[in-house]
Amino acid sequence: MLTVQEVTESLKRLGINNGDAILIHSSFKSLGETENGADTVIKGMQKAVGENGTVVFPTLCQDDWEHVYENWTLDSKSDVGYLTNYFRTLPGVYRSNQATHSVAAMGKMAEYITKTHGQSGQRYGIFGDTPFSADSPWEKMYNLDTKVIFVGVGIRKCTFRHYAEYCFIEKYLKRAEKSAKYEQLKRQVWHYDYWDEAGVWPHVNSEYVQKVLESQGKIYKSVCGNAELLMVSSKDFVNTVFDLLEKKDISVFSENHKIWNVEKTMKWLKEIEEL
Repeated sequence: MLTVQEVTESLKRLGINNGDAILIHSSFKSLGETENGADTVIKGMQKAVGENGTVVFPTLCQDDWEHVYENWTLDSKSDVGYLTNYFRTLPGVYRSNQATHSVAAMGKMAEYITKTHGQSGQRYGIFGDTPFSADSPWEKMYNLDTKVIFVGVGIRKCTFRHYAEYCFIEKYLKRAEKSAKYEQLKRQVWHYDYWDEAGVWPHVNSEYVQKVLESQGKIYKSVCGNAELLMVSSKDFVNTVFDLLEKKDISVFSENHKIWNVEKTMKWLKEIEEL
């Protein structure tokens, strides 16, 4: 039976300290039996960061994808893991008000992290313009250098890859905004409004990013119950993604998909660089 203390100790072995902000991607069942179910896990995480720390979970809504912007409420179910949905209902938890990529948070920085989401600094991109805006929890967590923890899941689950993708596309669109081709170039970017059209997007291969980070000694590992734990700094992850994209390292791109295309993306980037 996994106890609160064992959860805390497993996070301490990752390098989690009092006052840290942590974002958890998780598979609850990977942990095995716990003393008091999900409560044990959450309390162990709270204890690891202390009263000055913050625990954050992604509370994404993707099952109702076609209608998510129409049907979203703050009480919408999170469909990215049992712990995420359980956590959002707890007393003292704040949740950001955004349909596709909300987060829920508890602790010292919880209200700050979740208070705004998509109200300003919107960024054009695949899931709509609000998920990874400049006032989003994702930008705030990046600036806080939140530690991203993976409980029984791989780094391919890292939502910060989309934050990096959005920022990268924003950078290139800004380079092109004074060009006569700007609207044409913008229309090529894969976007929620025309979801079924194959388009430009730097869809990141997180497994490759993980290999790069491991080679640099920036991935930390531990064990909790039956689950392997991984941890990476949000800044290390995002900055590494950005560096690989800037270098046009083809390995950082995921393979072609029906709604994004690597060759189109590389051509688009080159065209803007040559403006």
